[in-house]
Amino acid sequence: MDYQAGHEGAFRELFERYKGRILHFCVGLLGNRADAEDVAGEVFLAVVAQRNGYHRGPKLSTWLYTIAHHKCVDRIRRRRWVMPLGGRRQALEDDEEAAWDPPSPQESAVETLARKDVAARVRQAIVRLPVEQREAIMLRQYHDCSYEQISEVLQCSLAKVKVLIFRGKERLRTELVSLVKEDRP
Repeated sequence: MDYQAGHEGAFRELFERYKGRILHFCVGLLGNRADAEDVAGEVFLAVVAQRNGYHRGPKLSTWLYTIAHHKCVDRIRRRRWVMPLGGRRQALEDDEEAAWDPPSPQESAVETLARKDVAARVRQAIVRLPVEQREAIMLRQYHDCSYEQISEVLQCSLAKVKVLIFRGKERLRTELVSLVKEDRP
């Protein structure tokens, strides 16, 4: 791979191709854009520092998500020590809604408001999932990773990935059942 040989242009291409995906993944896990931007930067610094750490076995994206996973878990662990007892962070900041939910020019204001409300409720439900379930769901649904890739990123068995996704979907289904009932007349 060219970037492993130290070609700056190849790293720039790698960065441009994956920066949005890695940032989106980190925002979903950390629930706040500032931390996610910091961690995404750390991921690409690690890629530079460990450029010989990638071996052609797993897909490059799997390797990047694995690094991002470890950096996010580290940030979450550090955050637990810093958070005040009983303190609670806002799940997602207001400026992040735009990144998750771009407006459609064909929608009326009422439709846009309803769609944003549903999207916000889904995001809140995803953020409330346990970290491993949230990661597995996000990698599968938002990043189109295979179960095998998720297994590599989370460093767990394929069976555990299947259980995490099943339980995560069940929990989301239970929490979001009211949305389905609201849509029915």
